[in-house]
Parts: sequence; C-alpha cells; structure tokens
Amino acid sequence: MSPAVTAIVLNWNNAPDTLACLASLAQQDYPHRVLVVDNGSSDDSVARIRAERPEVAILETGENLGYAGGNNAGIRHALAQGADWVFILNNDVTLDPACLGELVRATVAEPGAGIVGPLVLDAETPDRVQSAGMLLSALGDSVRLGAGELALPSASRHAYVDAVAGCAMLVSAGAVERAGLLDERFFMYREEVDWCLRVRQEGMCVLVVPTARIWHRETSEGGPRYVRATYYMTRNAYLLMTKRAVPWAVRGRVLARDLLWVTNWTLNPKWRHKRPERDAIVAALRDAVRGRWGMREAVHG
Repeated sequence: MSPAVTAIVLNWNNAPDTLACLASLAQQDYPHRVLVVDNGSSDDSVARIRAERPEVAILETGENLGYAGGNNAGIRHALAQGADWVFILNNDVTLDPACLGELVRATVAEPGAGIVGPLVLDAETPDRVQSAGMLLSALGDSVRLGAGELALPSASRHAYVDAVAGCAMLVSAGAVERAGLLDERFFMYREEVDWCLRVRQEGMCVLVVPTARIWHRETSEGGPRYVRATYYMTRNAYLLMTKRAVPWAVRGRVLARDLLWVTNWTLNPKWRHKRPERDAIVAALRDAVRGRWGMREAVHG
C-alpha cells in the first residue's frame, strides 16, 4: 500500500508565491493531500487561495507562529488525518513533477529513513545547486553541499547527510513520534538542522535524493527580509550549539567571528551599507546571552 502523504505549505502575506507552489504541487505524479497553513496573514491571502484553489484545505493559525510553529500546527493536523509522511514546503519553491514520487521511492528503498529531502536548485540559475544536503562543520555551521555547482543529470543514488534544507522536507510520522516536532524556540532558521539531528539521534537516517528536484529562491541581500534572516541565523546558531552541548571553546570561536563582522561593519566605511545587518547581529548576540528565543517583534517591523 502506498504511503499517505500530506504536503504542507506555509503562507504569510504572500498568496502569489503560495499559489505558484500549489500549481506546481498539482503536477506531481504521486497522489497526496495538500494543506495550506496560513500563519496569521494580514492581507487577503486566505480569500485569494480559497478562490483560486477551492480544493485545497486551509488551516489558519490566527497569528504568526514562525516556520516552526506554523509547520507544527500543520503537522499535527496532517497526522491526525492519517498521514504517514508530511511534505513540508516553503511557498517560494517549485517542484519537478517527479519530485514527490522520487522521494517516496527513496523511503521504500531505505526503510530507516526519517527525513528525506530533494536536490535544491537555484530559481535564478536553474542548473545550479543551492543545496545537496548539509554537513555540520567544526564550528557547528551547516555547510550546504554542492552549493553553486552545476547540477549533474547523472546523479541518481541517495546520499546520507547531517541535515536537509528546510524549504522541502519529507518527514515520516515515525520520526515525529520518536524525535518530536520542530523546536518553536527557533521561530525560523536552523530549526530544520536541529530536527534532522534529533531524528538521527533516534536511530533514523536523513537522506538527500538527487533525482528529486525543486527550485528555490534565495533571500537576496539588503532589505527587511535579509536583516530578519541575519538576526535569526545568528541568534539560533547559539541555541543550536547549546542544545548540542558544543564545547565552550568552539562557541568562543563562533562569537569571535561574529564580533569581527560587527567591528568591520562599524569601522570600515566600505561596509556602511551593512549597518542594518550589524545591528541585527548585535541584537542576536544580546538575546542569545539572555536566553531570549522565539519571535522578536523588533525585526519584523
């Protein structure tokens, strides 16, 4: 019997991207349910999605719960409806029609898999890799494998990795039962790395399947989205290191690196345009020291 899959697409004030993602999902060659989780949108997103995709179920959270909280709401709903696997997707991705089917076939070939991800390609340069999975560096950073490389059509066998990109993850009900849901303290960014590591600690493996492909838009430098990402990526690195009991010497090296960025972006006139990102790093370090996690209102405007 084929595993039951529910695709979960998180929306926050961005119906155009969500509708494009849903159109891509509709072309998949593997049967699945679709659930849109609206994460407290203040625009007309829900009305637009209902009008253009009336067949799609929508779960409204009523507030912005972040990537972790919004997806957790969707996961709980999907599992309660009998899903064997949940397919978590950012709304700014499009999928090859064979993507979901390839991922499911990989789980059949590898019964011990808890999380499976596709090869992530860059939407702006569609033949270039954004991520072929991630490995953790000595400093605890998640290093994206294959980033910037040409995607090779010959790559076929799945690979074992430390983590997969959070923009597209197929996660088993068993993995959720054993490792738990996403840690909502992260709010957004790095929570998928933490989740993958917890799943692996429970004896399941994390795979990347190069024959399953998606295209994802990278957050461009500058502007509120990039500043927001800088804050959460910086702060949450310390939460991840704390959870993993990373040695203090390593944490000190990460802190020294972050302080070097702050100093350079403060003193060097060449980097005057980086002041918003500098301020985001300073706020992130302050909050990490104080143990303030979750959503930070100030970086959301």
